[in-house]
Amino acid sequence: MKGVVPALCCLLAVLSFAAPGCGSAETPKVTPVIVTLRVAADVALEPLMQALTRAYAARHPHVIFTLTPASTPAAGEAVFSRRVDLAAVSVLPDRIAGRDAPWVADLATDGIAVIVNPANPLTNVSMQQLRDIYAGVYNQWDSLGAAGIGEMQVAVREAGDGARIFFDRAVMGNTRLTLNAVVLPSIEVVMNFVAYQADAIGYVPSARITDTVAPPVKVLAIDGRPLTNGALLDGSYLLSRPLYLIALSEPQGELRDFVAWILSAEGQRVVETANYARLPGTP
Repeated sequence: MKGVVPALCCLLAVLSFAAPGCGSAETPKVTPVIVTLRVAADVALEPLMQALTRAYAARHPHVIFTLTPASTPAAGEAVFSRRVDLAAVSVLPDRIAGRDAPWVADLATDGIAVIVNPANPLTNVSMQQLRDIYAGVYNQWDSLGAAGIGEMQVAVREAGDGARIFFDRAVMGNTRLTLNAVVLPSIEVVMNFVAYQADAIGYVPSARITDTVAPPVKVLAIDGRPLTNGALLDGSYLLSRPLYLIALSEPQGELRDFVAWILSAEGQRVVETANYARLPGTP
C-alpha cells in the first residue's frame, strides 16, 4: 500500500499538469490563429507586394494573404468599400465625398522610365521635348536628331493606370495628349511594343527596368539626368515618385505588425531586392 499512494499521486499529476512533488508536464503549445489579410496593389506595385507578402508569410506562417491586382482608382475604392484591409498605390486616390481620408504611409520610391527602341540613337530628352512628343508637336524623330528612325509612334497606358496618371500630371499638365497615341493595356505590352518598333516611345515604372530585362529597351535621361537608384532617392530624377500604403484607418493587430515590418530595415531590404528604391533614411 505504501507504494500505491505515490504512484497514484504522480498519475493525478500527469492528468492535472500541476501536482506538487511529482514533476511537471510539458506546457501545451499554443497553435496560432490563422489570420487572413486582404491586400490590393496597383499594377506598378504588384511585384513588390508579392515579394513583401511572400517574405512576411515565410516568417509568420499563420498569416495568409490574398493579393488583388487593380488599377489605382480601383485599389483605392477597394479600401473605401472595405473589400481589402490594405492597398499599395502609386498615386493617392482622390478624396471621395462623404468618406474619411484614408490612413497613409510611405512605402518606397520608384520612377517613370521613358523608353525607346535600342536602335534609336537618342539618349536624352528634355521635359519640354517629352511634352511636345506626347502632344504631337513633334511627329518625326529627325526633329530631335534621331535621323533615319522615321515617324514617332507614341505609346501610353490606359486611363486609370498609376503611371498614366502620374505622367499626365508631371509631364503633360494642361497640355492635351496627341490623338495619335497608341493606348496599350499593360506594362508588358508597352515593353514589347517599344522593343520591336524602332520608331516607338513609351513609359513604364522604373522597377521593371533591370539588367536582364527582356526584350531590351533603352531608357532616356530626362534633362540630362539619368534614371538611377540614387537619383530616385534624392529626387533629382524628374519623374521620381513616392509609393504609398493606404488603409481606411490606422492598422491594428496583425495588419499593424505587417506594416511595421515593411517599414523596418528588413522589409526595406525586400523593397530593394524587388528593384524599388527604399525609403530615405532606412539603414
